[in-house]
Amino acid sequence: MTPSTDAPFLTIVITGRNDNFGGDFTTRFLRALRFNHDQLAAAGVSHEFVFVEWSPIAGKPWLAEVLAERCPHLVPHTLTCYVADRAYHDAFNLNPKLQFHEFIAKNIGIRRGRGAYILTTNTDIYFSRGVLDLLRRRALEPRTLYRAPRVDLKDDIDCDPMDWSLLEDARNYEMINEIRPPHYTNASGDFLLLDRDSCHALRGFNEVYRVAKIHMDSNFCLKAYSSGLTLTPLDAPVYHVGRGTLNSQMKQYAHRPADAPWGDTRWKSAVVYDNDPGWGLWNAPAQPVRDGLYYLEFTFAAVPPLVALERVVLPAARGGSRIISLA
Repeated sequence: MTPSTDAPFLTIVITGRNDNFGGDFTTRFLRALRFNHDQLAAAGVSHEFVFVEWSPIAGKPWLAEVLAERCPHLVPHTLTCYVADRAYHDAFNLNPKLQFHEFIAKNIGIRRGRGAYILTTNTDIYFSRGVLDLLRRRALEPRTLYRAPRVDLKDDIDCDPMDWSLLEDARNYEMINEIRPPHYTNASGDFLLLDRDSCHALRGFNEVYRVAKIHMDSNFCLKAYSSGLTLTPLDAPVYHVGRGTLNSQMKQYAHRPADAPWGDTRWKSAVVYDNDPGWGLWNAPAQPVRDGLYYLEFTFAAVPPLVALERVVLPAARGGSRIISLA
């Protein structure tokens, strides 16, 4: 799983689709993408963005196409996009309320990222100077999962264009999402930084439990912790700008959690999972559409089984019956 010698230091994995999530999604996405790219480039951090479009909206242009058209200077060396056939959502999904499997989509990017380190984050997240300095110095250790607190900015600030004076002004802060030991799970989906080999050893986010996407990021932290990795909080935040987050919508589903579009929050996210070796749609045929854009054609061979019979444990003996091996 060692990346090639010309691979970037950092792969940044993000997901989305052309559904205007949270209002003016594409504009917010592009603003953060350009800001983070410019700051990483100025800091001398070699990097790539891997964008995965899950369950694309019928009758609308792919968001991946829009990105390629609006950011031609990033394609294909700095921005690579994968569009997963919508049939994958139907094949994986076990909850009709759930419209977007964010973390299965992120697994697609993790599996294909070339960087020595992989950062899974979201499209409306901005890196702080402290995070950029850590990456610039390459002050990272393998088998260490790095986490960062998230600062939510107020919805009514004018952030076009975005600059440090807006991000670092505490008067613009709506909430600071603190992280605490031992698992550092709060708002973890916005910043999970880990070396590539360890990401692959863990086999990414949980693809076994398919009725929710909420808490899959926390579940990953617990998987890392239970696997003996070190979890390290950074003394530097990331900034979040934009509506449509879980916190802003949670109240309307407080009395009907089973109807939430992210799945029921009450599932036990402390379970330890074991993804199929083909996790991240590794067996999906990737058809090139244009430079830096690939379409993952549907095949059931790329969809892991919900139940793996080889992991069923049989009784050692039952009366005089012989033992049957499933291996």
